Amino acid sequence: MKPSILRIILCSALFAVAAVAQELPGARIAPITPGRGAPPAAPAAGRRAAAQIPTIVANTNLVNMVFSVEGKHHAFLSHLQRGDFRVLEDGRPQRIRFFSVEDQLPLTLGLLLDTSPSQAGVLSEEQAISDAFFRQVITPKDLAFVVGFDVSAMLLQDLTSSPALLSHAVNHAHIGGTDASSIGILNPGPFPNQGAQGATHLWDAIYLACHDELAHQVGRKAIIVVTDGGEQGSTYTHTDALRAALDSNTVVFAVIAYDRHFNGYGFGGMGPGPGQLRQIAKETGGRTINAGRNLQPAFAQIEQELRSQYTLGYQSDRRRFDGKFRRVQIELAGAAKKQHPGAKVRARSGYFAVPPGN
Repeated sequence: MKPSILRIILCSALFAVAAVAQELPGARIAPITPGRGAPPAAPAAGRRAAAQIPTIVANTNLVNMVFSVEGKHHAFLSHLQRGDFRVLEDGRPQRIRFFSVEDQLPLTLGLLLDTSPSQAGVLSEEQAISDAFFRQVITPKDLAFVVGFDVSAMLLQDLTSSPALLSHAVNHAHIGGTDASSIGILNPGPFPNQGAQGATHLWDAIYLACHDELAHQVGRKAIIVVTDGGEQGSTYTHTDALRAALDSNTVVFAVIAYDRHFNGYGFGGMGPGPGQLRQIAKETGGRTINAGRNLQPAFAQIEQELRSQYTLGYQSDRRRFDGKFRRVQIELAGAAKKQHPGAKVRARSGYFAVPPGN
């Protein structure tokens, strides 16, 4: 085979690798246990055609990382290249196999709305800005969905690339609104029933969004959780929610929205929920924004970050699946490190080395 032909084949293979699913081989949560139901099947409109996203089947421990770089004055750096980074796994340098910027991979985005009574004063603000946000962020190659949660978690709109359908779902959400069947929501679908104990199933919503909706999606994945941080009655724990987000390679953005007039509630005033949500956002490479009732700046920050993301992949030099957590660190290197002193890389903290199929 001529060298030129060989180079073409290698380049084509690397391009295909850059578009593979973000799910980590061997980093899955066990299937939902009996009694919790099976994950709902995505409708045809929510599936990406196989011809659009090439896939590669390989028996390898490929690790994919979605991340952003925050520079001075909280501005995100979007012009960096592969050679500007280095990757460490438990302190061991790793070779970057592929690298891409945000516009080269599709985005799957979930909007999770707290519809418990404590959110009555801010829900209208959430609805007012959602239309512009979806229209600015979601392109034809992207997908998004909407979840409402209070005494249970309800899929108000399944995966779609239509901003109109997404806005319709958000605009019809209402306090105590997880009974979507009664208000004419287009394409609703209940998650497995989590029971009726407690009024704010925050951890259930995050777990089910990551595990059921995002685990098998390709490209970049993120969820925006708009809540006051209160948590009551979830079947899953915050540790379960964090594990689901890490395993599905989902970035979690937490927007803390609250009405100070609701029984005196405010950020940090409702037990450990807000602090645990902050931990989930940090460990997944996202952030927590304390928005109060002014949500527009918070969504603007998230939009900027989504437009400034990178994706890289590396093959771990440790091929053994021991089930342990491996900490991953992405750093600026070379001239970029000198040019951007103090820049902060936002990425998930690592992954669990679990064999494929587990």
